[in-house]
Amino acid sequence: MRVLTVENTRKVERLASESGISYLQLMENAGSYCARIIRQTFENTNKRNVLVVCGKGKNGGDGFVIARKLSEYGYNPTVMMTMGLPTDEESSEMLSRIRAMGITVVHYDETTDKYFENAQIIVDCIFGVGFKGEPNEKITELFNKINSASATVVSIDVPSGLEGDSGKLTSSHIKADMTIAVLVLKPVHVLKPSIESCGRVVVAPIGIPEKCFADVNATLFTMSTDEIKDFFPKRDTESHKGTFGTVLVIGGSYEMPNAVYFASQGAVNSGAGLVKVAFPAVAYSAIAPKTYEQILIPLESNKMGRISQNAIKRIEKELSKCSCVLIGCGMGNDEDTKVVTEFVIKNSQVPVILDADGINCLKDNIDIIDSAKATVILTPHPKEMSRIAGVSVQSIQENRDAVVKSFTRAHKSILVLKGASTLVGCTEYDDIYVNNAGNPGMSTGGTGDVLGGIIASFIAQGIDPFKSAMAGVKIHGIVGDKVTEKYSMMGNTPSLMLGELPSVLSKFE
Repeated sequence: MRVLTVENTRKVERLASESGISYLQLMENAGSYCARIIRQTFENTNKRNVLVVCGKGKNGGDGFVIARKLSEYGYNPTVMMTMGLPTDEESSEMLSRIRAMGITVVHYDETTDKYFENAQIIVDCIFGVGFKGEPNEKITELFNKINSASATVVSIDVPSGLEGDSGKLTSSHIKADMTIAVLVLKPVHVLKPSIESCGRVVVAPIGIPEKCFADVNATLFTMSTDEIKDFFPKRDTESHKGTFGTVLVIGGSYEMPNAVYFASQGAVNSGAGLVKVAFPAVAYSAIAPKTYEQILIPLESNKMGRISQNAIKRIEKELSKCSCVLIGCGMGNDEDTKVVTEFVIKNSQVPVILDADGINCLKDNIDIIDSAKATVILTPHPKEMSRIAGVSVQSIQENRDAVVKSFTRAHKSILVLKGASTLVGCTEYDDIYVNNAGNPGMSTGGTGDVLGGIIASFIAQGIDPFKSAMAGVKIHGIVGDKVTEKYSMMGNTPSLMLGELPSVLSKFE
């Protein structure tokens, strides 16, 4: 599903107006669709007292239409004006229509607390997606009253006080139970932490024809479970382990032996036909007892307990037998591992996933990925991204989509920038996938290794690398959410995620 910036949303609306759909009709459509969604949401409840809280802009105009339509549906709406009369022609017209119907209209002041107390549903139409800055003291007080009310809060287009193009939280804003995104999703609806204040997000399409989107580029997009499901082919009854590919995981060290276990088990548990683990022999006693389904390939170790560059010939032999390579998990960063990583990138004929130390090994030589013979997928967290991009973590976090686009334009690759609202970008596409699954409980060592294994498994099974990255991120997030729901956020571990992964995959078969 496309995600448009505020500027591009307004461009679509302008194109619709130029095609013959007036702004007044667009407001009527928006309010009507939103009212319909509200009715469908609450039709099986006894909630009928609705307080529609309106600002003086077009978002308030949508609210007037919502109040009129809900009245027609048998609800008891009251409209509260928070900033005086509307300033645009369309909203003024919609206000006159609800007055003609006899719908109660009140102005927000110190004596309106009873309306918040009596409301069962509060519809927030105070500010739209164009809001910038911080709310003043009076508006903050209003937000606090809405947030503390017992009513269910439905925000129209965006929870008031949040910015449409940002995932940032302002000091004061509405915390909605549900947000109805008008026309399309905006960045605020899919990025974290703002997504947490949106509650359940529903899109109201409002009847603008597809041709009006033709010249508008979405900067972000998200995908539903059903859309991701379409990536997976049906398994043929004549299949065998060779049908589903071979994943080669290269990594591990004496100090960090378990990273390759998490990665390789992630590949096993997500359907790869065969999974091989190449690791320094000194870590054999730590790795072997756990890896029941994997083929083990102990390699010559250096004095630091990491893979020696003397193991390259064995690695070269294994590269010729696999469908995808995942390198870096727990591998360590020294001269030997740099040589090994660069060799794999230059010589692999199959897609290479660089994770953890596979990325760190290239911080002084990232241009080497441009010489790769096959697709390269990088899966950095912000600090690893900082090392290879040469900018601060703060700068990356403030400009995540721009960083992804810049990197994939500079280097032919697929980039999975991990973190809240993980982004997936690809050199061949302008749009960036944003993941809306997952939670802070996944912020623990080993979860990224599991993700690398899942993506590698999907690639080995023959799914396009970009689709594999998107599907891997989405499913990984869903698994993390399931573990948190079943146990706790603090108790979310990669081991528990591995256990829940197979059952989550049943939704995608």
